[in-house]
Amino acid sequence: MSDSVILRSVKKFGEENYGFESDGSHSNDKNSRLQDEKKSNSSQVGFFQLFRFSSTSDIWLMFVGALCAFLHGLAYPGVLLIFGTMTDAFVDYDVELQELKIPGKACVNNTIVWINSSLNENVTNATRCGLLNIESEMIRFASYYAVVAVTVLITGYMQICFWVIAAARQVQKIRKFYFRRIMRMEIGWFDCNSVGELSTRFSDDVNKINDAIADQMAIFIQRMTTSICGFLLGFYQGWKLTLVIISVSPLIGIGAAIIGLSVSKFTDHELKAYAKAGSVADEVISSMRTVAAFGGEKKEVERYEKNLVFAQRWGIRKGIVMGFFTGFMWCLIFLCYALAFWYGSKLVLDEGEYTAGTLVQIFLGVIVGALNLGNASSCLEAFAAGRAAATSIFETIDRKPIIDCMSEDGYKLDRIKGEIEFHNVTFHYPSRPEVQILNNLSMVIKSGEMTGVVGSSGAGKSTALQLIQRFYDPSEGMVTLDGHDIRSLNIQWLRAQIGIVEQEPVLFSTTIAENIRYGREDATMEDIVRAAKEANAYNFIMDLPQQFDTLVGEGGSQMSGGQKQRIAIARALVRNPKILLLDMATSALDNESEAMVQEALSKIQRGRTIISVSHRLSTVRAADVIIGFEQGTAVERGTHEELLERKGVYFTLVTLQSQGDQALNEEDVKGKDETEGALLERKQTFSRGSYQASLRSSIRQRSKSQLSFLVHDPPVGVIDHKSTPAEDRQDKDIPVEEEEVEPAPVRRILKFNAPEWPYMLVGAVGAAVNGTVTPVYAFLFSQILGTFSLPDKEEQRSQINGVCLLFVAMGCVSLCTQFLQVRNFIF
Repeated sequence: MSDSVILRSVKKFGEENYGFESDGSHSNDKNSRLQDEKKSNSSQVGFFQLFRFSSTSDIWLMFVGALCAFLHGLAYPGVLLIFGTMTDAFVDYDVELQELKIPGKACVNNTIVWINSSLNENVTNATRCGLLNIESEMIRFASYYAVVAVTVLITGYMQICFWVIAAARQVQKIRKFYFRRIMRMEIGWFDCNSVGELSTRFSDDVNKINDAIADQMAIFIQRMTTSICGFLLGFYQGWKLTLVIISVSPLIGIGAAIIGLSVSKFTDHELKAYAKAGSVADEVISSMRTVAAFGGEKKEVERYEKNLVFAQRWGIRKGIVMGFFTGFMWCLIFLCYALAFWYGSKLVLDEGEYTAGTLVQIFLGVIVGALNLGNASSCLEAFAAGRAAATSIFETIDRKPIIDCMSEDGYKLDRIKGEIEFHNVTFHYPSRPEVQILNNLSMVIKSGEMTGVVGSSGAGKSTALQLIQRFYDPSEGMVTLDGHDIRSLNIQWLRAQIGIVEQEPVLFSTTIAENIRYGREDATMEDIVRAAKEANAYNFIMDLPQQFDTLVGEGGSQMSGGQKQRIAIARALVRNPKILLLDMATSALDNESEAMVQEALSKIQRGRTIISVSHRLSTVRAADVIIGFEQGTAVERGTHEELLERKGVYFTLVTLQSQGDQALNEEDVKGKDETEGALLERKQTFSRGSYQASLRSSIRQRSKSQLSFLVHDPPVGVIDHKSTPAEDRQDKDIPVEEEEVEPAPVRRILKFNAPEWPYMLVGAVGAAVNGTVTPVYAFLFSQILGTFSLPDKEEQRSQINGVCLLFVAMGCVSLCTQFLQVRNFIF
């Protein structure tokens, strides 16, 4: 190297790029193993860490939302206070009316007294009267309810709105940071993380985080406030009755826990069985031709039904457990009602500690507190799911890339020749650290030359190209560009000097012009047209209706393989690279297009280093140097003639390919003879009319076969017009009518369920009985309140005991009917 190299800029070096270190201390496989160990040992994200991306405005929104949720949670206990006071007013008013209906009693001086006219003597029982204006009291209570309703409307809207807005802003930041971090990751990280997993994280996991920090948080604060205040209300108004009601709560909690655990376990087994059956169905349907060819329809049906049987068994078990414990919980709830009203009536009638309103406040306060406490558990599940989902996402965001493609560190050379050298390079892929791909590879690729790389599949040819682009770092050794270890160079600058055409080109869902411009953002239309001509893509592009503005479809689906390949070559050429890497670049081209592309590449070779990897030896035959790979090592180097004389790897490949071409030509000649023989046989057998039709068909087929070798890949418009009948109708402006599918009648569906009719009938009866439980409960509740206005205490005790027994009966009935309903419908 006689020319000196001028350094244009020097950045921080050695922290991320690990330049000039070839002892393997920062190799891909070791770093990947460290990442895996860190991932396995990582703890779950703390709850408050979910809000790490919140700004000051987001914190204020969440604070105001939490305050509104707290006020909303206070509304229900406040309503119970109003309802209890209103109940006392109704009872007092009803007692006054009951007393005044008794003959001989009257209201004198706001007190109900006996009037004994004969003795002119008043006898009183000290019952107050005339002090309660029921109409004004109801207006006052109605105004209280109206104030609570307006408060709930405002606070309920604000709590949800503010938390959702704050969550949306935070989730947007999470998506942005997550995608940016993924874009900075090295290629080895993508080898260890599947695309499906990353897509799931973008959709499902981020949505789980959103659920955890959005409205679920507001609802949790509201429900916990209601629960705590409900229990506090119960203890404040009467701790004795509150303790009695709470004593039953553990049994209800045990039932709820058993339902949750068993349903989760059984559902998991059921879904696994259905997933296995679904995989069987997917495999069979996607391979239907093979199944039909071997007559395996009956076998596959039995295999599918076998997996359905396992799913049915788990579903039945789930139904039995859910049915029994659902009935068990409702039975406990109604027994709790009976116990609460029985003991509460004793405290009201015998000891006089409570009023009827106080009894209602305590009972409903504890019940509402318990129900809200149970409903809050669903929010805890959302929080746990959000924390679990955030663990992997935040780990990715916090991960430091081994090769940071957006880093500004490293040298930027002022002038580049393009001489590449491998120095004893050993390499393992991060996803397969136990498999050695390159083994002590040493080779020199001189600048300005076209170097062909050949070898069997898996010899490491494409891997060597990826190391040149620094998609990976060698496990041992180093790769140099003009004498500089590429790990010491700025990675963005390095990749800007390289153009790549891969074996399977990927096009983005946009126009042809934009796909070519992807190689260089500032490329003008003239640059795009010139690159298309150099890649032999200009002619077919101009034949398209919209030319360079033609959409290529998702992944280039609207283009043929050859067209995609030529667009990819144009995309590589438009950036005018100093180094051009061709990884099976002409594999999808016909012979004529390949020859024209090779001629174009030879024209642009001046001043560029071209490395061409190919299995088609005609592609590398004209290369200045050909390097033969075997088991990750360069075993030979020379020109086409030199390597043929050496009779090594290249000679073996040429010999095998020549034998294959010769056998293919013999098959073509044999097929042609068989076709001519078949035509003669048809001529002797068929009538003249059928012979003429067959001859015309044969001529058309032969013409198409000949034209397929003369004409290049047809324009995309021609391909589309001949693809499907639906597209032909669209081209002729004939509207395509969608087939209307009539909904299946209910009778037909029930006919398919004929064997399950007995179960459905029993389940329907159980559901009907369960439907009457709530109205009966409301009726019994009103009856208990009505008994407190009776003047005779013994009659009050008698009626309350009777209602409590009815609650016990309802609990026993619910135990049976809930089991029958859930079990039979799930069965």
